[in-house]
Order: sequence, then structure tokens, then C-alpha cells
Amino acid sequence: MKKHFLLLFLTFISSALLAQVVLVDDCESLSGWTGGGNTLSLDTNDPAEGLASIKSEGGNTERFRKNFIAPLNTGIAANELTIAYFQFSLYVSDITKFSASEGQFELTSSGGPDTDEFNWSTGSVNLRNGWNNVTLRMSAAGKSGNPDLSAINFFRYYKFINTGESVVIKIDNMRFSKGYTGSELIGAHIFNAADQPAGWSGTDPIQTDNTNKILGSGSLTKTGPGTDWFVYNAAAPFNSTVSQQDGLIKFWLYVSDVSKFNGAGSISFTSSGQQGTNEYKWNMAGQKLLNGWNHLFLRISEAAVQGTPNLSAINYFKISQPLSGAITAKIDEIEFFQPQPATTTTPSLNTLNGKVMFGYQGWFGMPTDGQPAHNWWLHWFDGAPQHSTATIDMWPYLADYPQNDLQATNMTYSDGSAAKLFSSYNYSTVDEHFKWMQENEIDGVFQQRFLVNFTTTDSRVHRHFERVIENVQTASSKYGRVYSIMYDLSGANATSTEAVIADWKRLVDQMGVTSESNYLWHKGKPLVALWGLGLASDPGATAERSEKLVRWFKFGDPTDPTDNPKYRATVMGGLNDNWRTHSAAWLAVYDLLDAVSPWSVGRYGSESGANSFAINTVRPDMAYLAPKGIDYMPVIFPGFSWFNLQTVRNNTAAAIKNSIPRNGGSFLWQQSQNVINEGAQMIYLAMFDEVDEATSFFKMAKFSNHTPKGGNTWFLSLDADGYDLTPDWYLGIAGYTKKVLAGKATNSLSVPLFPNPVTTDAGNALPVTLMSFSASKEVNSVQLKWQTSSETNSSHFEIQRSADAKNFTTIGRTETNASSLNAKNYTYNDTDLPSGTYYYRLKMVDLDQTSAYSRITNVKIISGDIVSVYPNPASRKITISTDSKITNLEIFNVLGRKFYSAKSQQNTTDIDVSSWPAGIYVIKLNGSERKFVKQ
Repeated sequence: MKKHFLLLFLTFISSALLAQVVLVDDCESLSGWTGGGNTLSLDTNDPAEGLASIKSEGGNTERFRKNFIAPLNTGIAANELTIAYFQFSLYVSDITKFSASEGQFELTSSGGPDTDEFNWSTGSVNLRNGWNNVTLRMSAAGKSGNPDLSAINFFRYYKFINTGESVVIKIDNMRFSKGYTGSELIGAHIFNAADQPAGWSGTDPIQTDNTNKILGSGSLTKTGPGTDWFVYNAAAPFNSTVSQQDGLIKFWLYVSDVSKFNGAGSISFTSSGQQGTNEYKWNMAGQKLLNGWNHLFLRISEAAVQGTPNLSAINYFKISQPLSGAITAKIDEIEFFQPQPATTTTPSLNTLNGKVMFGYQGWFGMPTDGQPAHNWWLHWFDGAPQHSTATIDMWPYLADYPQNDLQATNMTYSDGSAAKLFSSYNYSTVDEHFKWMQENEIDGVFQQRFLVNFTTTDSRVHRHFERVIENVQTASSKYGRVYSIMYDLSGANATSTEAVIADWKRLVDQMGVTSESNYLWHKGKPLVALWGLGLASDPGATAERSEKLVRWFKFGDPTDPTDNPKYRATVMGGLNDNWRTHSAAWLAVYDLLDAVSPWSVGRYGSESGANSFAINTVRPDMAYLAPKGIDYMPVIFPGFSWFNLQTVRNNTAAAIKNSIPRNGGSFLWQQSQNVINEGAQMIYLAMFDEVDEATSFFKMAKFSNHTPKGGNTWFLSLDADGYDLTPDWYLGIAGYTKKVLAGKATNSLSVPLFPNPVTTDAGNALPVTLMSFSASKEVNSVQLKWQTSSETNSSHFEIQRSADAKNFTTIGRTETNASSLNAKNYTYNDTDLPSGTYYYRLKMVDLDQTSAYSRITNVKIISGDIVSVYPNPASRKITISTDSKITNLEIFNVLGRKFYSAKSQQNTTDIDVSSWPAGIYVIKLNGSERKFVKQ
């Protein structure tokens, strides 16, 4: 049964999900394999696949080492790492014999360990006794040097074993897989996947693009000046299953240059087989298209209707837009859908189970809010609305808000126009937010209610946050979403219990928060969340007082004559991630809760860290709570950055730009995949609108050039990691989390929406007209040359280098001529490079800090300087040798502590490591890096 299931799984991966599989080793032979001193054998007893597996038995650290007979071309390009995986089956007889010290899985193109290497920590892999399917995402690998994916020739797995213990480990069916393995939708009404040209036509030829796409195997593309971009005649009428009142149509549209639009365009769906008859029609101008990919939502109720179109028999689709010149356009996956309400007719029958909920701050205000006017820029700025006082890191996408509800700051965009912002006090803002939630099928929000905001004497604060609750009540009802009050008790003191009780009574009595069908109930009562239990630093915020508060919500106070059953609630606690280590008094409080939601933001900063958190925190949390009947709501987040906030606070040590990168959604999706795999039935998304710490999911600026320029402030935009993402990208991924939880999509390996590299500018003219850019190899150096035909308001070039064509580092800067109409030539030398393939690009920066990138060029350096480290692993002494003299040698542990440095000027040196702690060490030698394991 097991073998048949695995075969079925691989068939599914290779066909349904369009992955390409390259076999590394079927593990049917010991040829090329060694076991690091453990007993290695071919085992025909119950292999994972085929006739045999390779078995390692013993207690030594190195378990498997494989030297390939010939280099293996994986077929994986540098820009495909997010959809590429190294996979194998691994059997462990007893994981309790593993020591706490980490091990690694390693792949190299150098013929040995530590050089030109991909590596993954064993701590990021969830292993159980018996056979395990191990899937290592290539984008999550650590790297040493410049591993060549077209010439992989070495594999190693080592793991520390408890002293005196022996364990059996088997490996089988090693392979690389590549391809879009995004979620497969279940029951979706796809009008056309737009990945094959059959039935499609246009003024310009229509072709399939299998690389630049969002969903499925490809997109459809056209290049040229033609007006009719895409026309589709369905072979048979399509039943959309949606209503005219509530139905939506969504699809993805790529435009290389929106500045070439020349006149009015339109989007049409008809049931007549032609345009203009029985038609739903929308104007192109209303779609607010940007360069690159766009995500369009068409509400059928907002269409211009011609005749009597039949939504159960749609058979024609057309996009037309006159152009002033040639452009490239692409389209992908056209879907009809009808949002389902998160509410229930009887609120007490609703539940948190199956819900995906945002945390919602609603804390943004403007000077014109309120009566009398609030005269503040609440949470946007610490003072006047200028660069030096900005406390947010992510800049919102503002085109969808009513423009007359926005207010200008003192900052400007690169074109000189005023940078404006919204207020959560305005209903129009909250309405827009809940519309986005409905479009992406997110259930609703936990409305944040901070202690300070309802205990302050500042009447502006009371007005603002009560208005926000009113806005949430109205918008959630309009769009069929739910909401729940979440009290933030992180600032609790000795009086907070009474303050919360009084506030809850007022919300119930005066604002009717629990009397609406859109207020979320769970386990038969309205749900209230108490975030920050056990986190407050004030000594008055004791476990005893928190227990009193929880008991009041659940059971009431018979000594209080004003108490009433209408105040009773189901209680969820927002706790720290280490809550199980708290005192017995606090654990007693947590045992009273109906649900627990531990905070995870900032607890890890990478995909492998998310994996470790799922294994070491989420799983034991759930195991602890399950016998107690307490629900578990894990928290996942898209990324993190608070550079501006910490700069304003003069906390320079914490002022780090893009400190937890989003990586096109891979970081978020790894968390989503993990918690669902662990059995989560409800998920908290942190946060909808938290731009202060850049954990926001809502629509954000797509390009850096669409954020304010001219000051010292830095704003994080969606292109920061090199991807072409739509403003609602993270809303879309959040929607897939909901789909998976609801059984409407598969829990895919890859992020469900494919993140493509940026291929367009932001829509403004480049500061420099670049005629050529080239790189040439000179021994172990690279010379870059480029020429410009003209320069206007240009500041400088930044020279950037990468090992994978995705993650670039600035290595130099060259000043420009500011403005010139004549050709200018530039050169830059990148010297003393070790072996590897290097990718280069130019960042062309204007005087107002607007920037654009050149195309990418690459060079491969092959060095004759071979560095050897032996024995490896070592217990007493290591010998380091190199073809050239050792001019600079340093050795660090994995935490960055330096253990050794020398300049021996010899070709070989011996180092006594007998007193060093066991672990992994990094050797930096003459610009190269190696690793060794101290046993």
C-alpha cells in the first residue's frame, strides 16, 4: 500500500501539478556511497520505493555521503528556486537517540562538502519514527559559495547521535522536482485557465507563456499595437453559477506599459457569442491598471448591461484597448465566483472553527477627523506629516480609496504630486477593507481594543476607536464578514480587570456588539479575545486578577447586581509563544480558556525557522491543549520591518530595513502550510493593516517608485524582494489559506500564486537611457562595462551582485554626469572572486532617489585554488591546505563567534580543535568559505 501511495503521489506531482522530476539516485546500489564509519548496506526489507533502500547503522555523525559518477544537471534555473525541491524518503528507527545538536543535508557542485553548497538544517525537517517524505525547498537553503545547479555532484547527511547510542537510518528515492506546485482549486468555476491558445484570438498573435504566469501551467500573451488584446469564443456555453447581484469575476492581467493606452478600452462577457449583444461590460479605465501584473475583480452588479445576458450560458469574452504603440499583455485564469457569507442566520450556531481571521487595528487618523477636529496624524507620524516623523514602513496602495477622503501629507512622489493617506475614522476606508476581505474570502477580523484607548482622558481617542467599531459593524454586515472584540492587555495593571468589564458592558449595552448576526460566536456564546495574558510587565497584572477577568466573562459575578447573562462570552487568550513554561498560577488561567492563540510574529524569520517553530512549538502546544478541550488558533504573518518606527524612537540597533523579507509570499505560505498540516482548524492572520511593523496584508504599493521620495525615510514596497506582485498579493495568499482550510484547495508545496521577477519599470521614465551593459572575466575578476546615450537628473549607479540572480547585494557605486545628451562610458572591476557564477545588474538612481534596474548579466569564474579541510568531521586536529599561500584565515562558529585567526603565509596549517565545543564551524580562507564539524 505504501509503495502504491508514493507512486500515486509522484504521478500526481509530475502530471497534475506539472512538475519536472530529475532522479538523483534510486538507492538501489551502494556505488558511490559511504557512511562515515557507520555500517552501510543495501536493504531490501520494506523500501519506500523500488526494490531496496540504503541503510546506515551506527552512532557516528555522518550518515550518508554520495559522490556522483558524473555531475547532475537538475534543470533548475536560478530564478526557479521558489518552485524547486530536493526530495527523498528517510527512515529513522528511533528519533529519541538524536542529540540536540543540529545536523545538515548538503548538496554541492564541488565534489565535496562545504564548497559551492546548498544546505538545510535538520531542525527544519519534521522527522518521526519510520519512513518520512522529506521535501527541501531550494529557496530555503543556506548557501556557501556558488553551487551550480547544472553540475550537482555531491550529497551528504549528518546528524549528531547521543553518546553511546546506535540508530538505523535509511534513505531512498532521491530526486529533484521543479514546477508550479500551487494549490489545485476544488469546485471552482473556471471560465478559462488561459494557459492554452485554443479558442483564443486577437489583433496580435496569441501564444502561451510557461514562465511568466500566476496560476497553472502558463499564461496567454500577446505583443504588438493591436486594439483587441484577447478574444475568447467558448466551445460550449459556460454556467457561471453566480448571480447578477452578488457574483464576481476575477482574473490576472499583465501590461508592460500602461502609458501607451490611447483612448477608451473595455472588458466584455456575453452569452451571445459576440460583443455588444447580451453583454456585461466594464471600462478599462476603471481597473486602475499598473505596469506588470494586475489582479482584476469585476462585480457583475456594477457592469453596464446590454440586452439580457445569461449567466448560465456565458460563451464570449473580450478585452480591447487602443494603443499608441506596441506592448506585451498577458492574461491568466478567469474565474467566476460568488462569495459565501461568514455569518449564520442564527449567530449562536456560528463558530471559530474553519475561520481565517485578520487582526484589525483601525488606528489611522487625520487632522480633519472628528468634531471638534482631532488635529493629528494618528499612527502615521509622530508629529508633522513629513519624512523625519513617519512611523510606518509599508506604504499603502491608495488608488481604490475615494480620493476626496484622502488627505495630503508634506511628502511628495517622484513626479512631484502630494503623497496622501487615509483615515480609519472614515467609513469609506473600512468599507473598502471589508470589500477586499469578501473578494478574497477571508472570514473577518479581531477588532483590536487597547486598554489605553478606552481608559485615556483624551476624548479624541474615544471618538476615534468607537467610530472604528461602528464602521466595522456596518462594513462586516454589508459584506457578510464577522468580527470579534480583542482586548489588548499587554499594558495591564492592577485596575485593568475592572476597566475591561466596564468597557465590555458598555459595548454590549450601548453599541450592541453581540446583538448582531455579524458578531462572531463560538461554542454557543459571543467570542471575546484577551490578548497579552501573562505578558504585562506591571506587577499589578497578576495571574489572580486575570483569572478573575476570565471567570467573569465565562461565569459572571453573582455579587454584582448589574451583572447579566448577556455579558457572558467564550474566551480566547492571546499568549506569548512560551506560555507553557509560565508559572502554575498562569497555567491555571490558561486552562480556563476556550481557545488559545500564541503570538508568533518575530519568533522566526525564515522558512526553515517557521518549520522549526511548527515542530517545536505548534505541535506540543496542540498536544497539551487537546486533552483539555481547548481550541488552538495559530498566528501567521507575511514579514516584518519597523525601520522608520525605531528610527523615530532613536533605537538605531532595532532600525533594520526589511528585517524579515516576505520572499514573494513563500515565507507566509510555509507557515500556512505548516499549521494546517499540524491540524489547525482556525488561523489568525497578523495583521490586516499593520504598516507600522510591516506585517500588513492589505493592498500596498507595488513599486518603490510609488512611495514618497525626497527625504531620509525609507518605505518598503512589494517589489523589495525583486518580485512583480499585485497590490493585493498577500490578500490573495490569505484567501488560499482559507480555501485550503475549507477544503476548496490543496495544501500545496509552493506558494499558490506564482511570484514572477519584476520585468517592467514603475511607469515613469528611466533616469538614464542605457545603451549597453556587459560583463567579462579576467582571471578571478570581472570587468563590467556600460554605456548611456543620455542622462537626465541622474545621481549615480549602484553595482549589484548576486549568486542566484534573485538576491542582490550592492558592491559599488559610480557617480553619473547628472544630465547629459552625449554618450557616456563607465567601467567597474569586481576583483578577487572565488569560483562560481556571478550575476550583475545596475541600479540607476535619479536625483530624487527614483531608481530602475538594468537587465541581468552573468559571468562564471573557475579558480585553480583548491582548499581542503581534513579530517571532517574532526575531534582533535584539522589540517587546512590550499594551492596558494594562506594570507587570511578565520574560523567562526555558527553564531558568529571567532575561534581562530592567522596569516601563516604557508600552504598548509594544522589547528588543535580538541577543546572546541561540538558543532559546525565556518572557515574563511583567502575569500573562500569551508565548513567542518567538530565532534
